[in-house]
Amino acid sequence: MPLPRSRKTERFVLLFLLFISVFIVTACSWALWQSWQNRLQDVSVQARNQSLSLSRQAQDTFLQVNIALDEIARQGDEVFSRPEAYSGRNGILAGLSLPLPQLAGLFVYDKEGNWLATSRDMQFKQMNNADRESFIWHRDHADPGAHIGHVIRSRSADELVIPVSLRLNDAAGNFRGVALGSVKVAFFRQFYGWYEQSPGDLLALMNTDGVLLYARPFPDSMLNRSLSSSPLFTRLLSQSRIGSATWDSRLDGEERLFGYARLERYPLVVAVGYETRAIRHAWWKSNITGIGVNIFTWLLVLLFGYLVLRQLRANQRSQQALMRSQDELTRLNGTLSDLAMLDGLTGLGNRRQFDFYLEKSLQGTASPVSLIMFDVDFFKRYNDEYGHIAGDRCLQEVAAVLKHLPLRGTDRVTRYGGEEFAIILPGTHARDAENVAHRALEAIRRAALPHEASDLPDKIVTLSAGISASPPGDSPDSLKLAADEALYVAKKAGRNCIAGTDGICLL
Repeated sequence: MPLPRSRKTERFVLLFLLFISVFIVTACSWALWQSWQNRLQDVSVQARNQSLSLSRQAQDTFLQVNIALDEIARQGDEVFSRPEAYSGRNGILAGLSLPLPQLAGLFVYDKEGNWLATSRDMQFKQMNNADRESFIWHRDHADPGAHIGHVIRSRSADELVIPVSLRLNDAAGNFRGVALGSVKVAFFRQFYGWYEQSPGDLLALMNTDGVLLYARPFPDSMLNRSLSSSPLFTRLLSQSRIGSATWDSRLDGEERLFGYARLERYPLVVAVGYETRAIRHAWWKSNITGIGVNIFTWLLVLLFGYLVLRQLRANQRSQQALMRSQDELTRLNGTLSDLAMLDGLTGLGNRRQFDFYLEKSLQGTASPVSLIMFDVDFFKRYNDEYGHIAGDRCLQEVAAVLKHLPLRGTDRVTRYGGEEFAIILPGTHARDAENVAHRALEAIRRAALPHEASDLPDKIVTLSAGISASPPGDSPDSLKLAADEALYVAKKAGRNCIAGTDGICLL
């Protein structure tokens, strides 16, 4: 027996409320997730930029000392013949160290390790530094470059310093002694102290062997600790001189989002770490109002539905309530129609949007339309090597790179299907489309997504591209076919390249 009309209406309203609830929860969850990813991206960029800034400061600090040591080496004969003119607070070495606040002192040792000259008081002139690592290193190595050692406690200043030393040779090239500048750890403590940071954040200076030279806010007892087991030294630095990633700190076990930068001139690395727990707390704090508003809106929707149901049962105004529900449903259907044009994995336009926009671009225009088809090289192997979940993340990262290419407002990036992507370029000639394809392939290469299963030597994710350009009035199918054939040519030519419709690979 069919249900009464009022019962059907009640059931419809209940289903509608369920749909609205699922939609609101899903939309809010997606928006929160995107907000969190954007927050992580912002912090990642901030960490990279700060580490790069600190690396330049560190390089300038050691370069200034290096220049002073080079000057001592240039005047080597004078230093050894007239050490008294270079020693003491009024000596030449003191004059060299005066404009360098980072220095605890400048020193020259003879080949036996005895103090020959120093910018400090000569009351320590009887000291011998033959047991210091920097002296032994230069005695045993003919390397003419500066050497940066581990943190030591200065015998003359009784403070922690980082020794920067240079080998001194006689005219015959034999070992003559060592020139040394001691950089104060307190200098980095003061400089790093100018940066505002949360209690769990970290600023660190290390050498490329993973030995800690300074870390804020950790105590001096952590200095010279080996962090070589950190992902920074086991994996990341070999991939890129500058970058960012998240890992558990080897200093205290806390998870942080790190930015890092290796110095260009010296074997040193600067790392900036933001505690993910603090990032998450700040993110929740900034989003709690929006979350509350969404929950309040959801509860209002539920309350509205409850009142509608009561009204349906209490009086004869069910038709008006039904009309309001139908209007709301029409609005939601329009929203869903818009969502149907997007690819759920990558957020790009889907195949439906691709077909619609390509046909629209070819209609009623006197300008050519260019189409670039991309294919992720060896993607099946990528899935076999890393798994399908990692494959989905790979497609998302490729999509993010293509989405952020410098394109015009009329250009459209879409996912064609599987591992294939496309860019529709209305009013664009083939040569200009080739430039866009080159930028896309270069951007993917710069992203340096690992792909150990690739046949290409760089072992990173790459793209192959096929280009076609259509005259006004041409059909979408012919344009797609030409681009697809060009893509096939590019793949046959070895991948990671671009081909036009004439089959010639444009590397």
